Amino acid sequence: PEMSRGLGDVYKRQMMLALGWVLVIEGFTPMVAPGFWKESISRFLDEPDRALRITGLLLVALGLAIIWIV
Repeated sequence: PEMSRGLGDVYKRQMMLALGWVLVIEGFTPMVAPGFWKESISRFLDEPDRALRITGLLLVALGLAIIWIV
């Protein structure tokens, strides 16, 4: 069935699956442990902007590396 679809459809499906997994993973902690989640988020408010930018850069680099490897 995958081969009968155009490449664009396959890529759209893969992107939607990836987005779905991101939402599942992101939603898991507030669903299971909302107190821990709120405490974790409040810690981010105390971090300097530079630390948050570096964290964001590292996460983007890691994500791009995973995409490139796969």
